[in-house]
Amino acid sequence: MSESRRGTLSGTSVPYPEVPVTVLADFTDEEQELIRHAVAAAATAVSAASLGRKEETVSEGFAAAELILKSQPGYVGNTLVTSILVGLQLDLQAGRAFPDYLERVSAPGAYDEALIVLRRASSLVGERADAEEAEGYRRWLLDIARTVAEAGKEDQGFLGRGGVLVNEAERAALDAVATALDLDTEAR
Repeated sequence: MSESRRGTLSGTSVPYPEVPVTVLADFTDEEQELIRHAVAAAATAVSAASLGRKEETVSEGFAAAELILKSQPGYVGNTLVTSILVGLQLDLQAGRAFPDYLERVSAPGAYDEALIVLRRASSLVGERADAEEAEGYRRWLLDIARTVAEAGKEDQGFLGRGGVLVNEAERAALDAVATALDLDTEAR
């Protein structure tokens, strides 16, 4: 269960209100890995559901990475998401390589595995994190999936003509991601 953190306002004896917060460090190493893996799984589920041309898939990966790395201001009130983002930024600064996105999404069973990871991470966070932070984490993952779906036109014809922003397979994947994250239909 997340713990309440309490302190005093600097230079005063006025106490901060008790606020339940959850950070990544509140979980075991194995649980942290699952929670972090769900970030990639949100993107993987959508890309794997509708593999397009190599260039399209790579652009989806870049769109996900950009959203993830630039989403901290939008989630500054969510300590769980913020702690995940800080960890990812530290990994980047340390030069740790991230898995190849194209290989990940085109691996056999990538779609099904991504949904399993999302279900497990959502369940874990739902059991152990503050309810608002768990909801914010789940919505962040769905935002990542939605960004991937909208990253570029799909089903384009000759010379890139035609196509749609989000195709039927991606729509179905977004629904599956929302279901795996236990988000209501309004969140989709």
